[in-house]
Amino acid sequence: MRSVKIMFSVLLAFVAIATAGAQKSTVTESFKVLGNCGMCQKTIRTAALGAGAASAVWDVETHTLSVTFKKKKTNVEAIQKAVAGKGYDTPLHRASDSVYDKLHGCCKYDRTESLQ
Repeated sequence: MRSVKIMFSVLLAFVAIATAGAQKSTVTESFKVLGNCGMCQKTIRTAALGAGAASAVWDVETHTLSVTFKKKKTNVEAIQKAVAGKGYDTPLHRASDSVYDKLHGCCKYDRTESLQ
């Protein structure tokens, strides 16, 4: 009986350690992404999800994108690069002028605004 209790304790400890490790591999980060409207919101969110984010929420008022992702699947740099690829400046990547110029008129934001 005592060996069963020890075995159960060891198994329980192993499961707890494995679960804690899995939780640390998922992170949530927030950063500024310039944009203006609901169309921007949809495009920014889709780009972040396409780059591997598990969830992405962009706030129109604060221009803040909050993403949750698994470290093994993607990273902030890859997500920001994907968003910039759709025409929206981020702290790590500036959208190319040619892609920005193709944005709908209401989506063209002030590119001189600070991203910090």
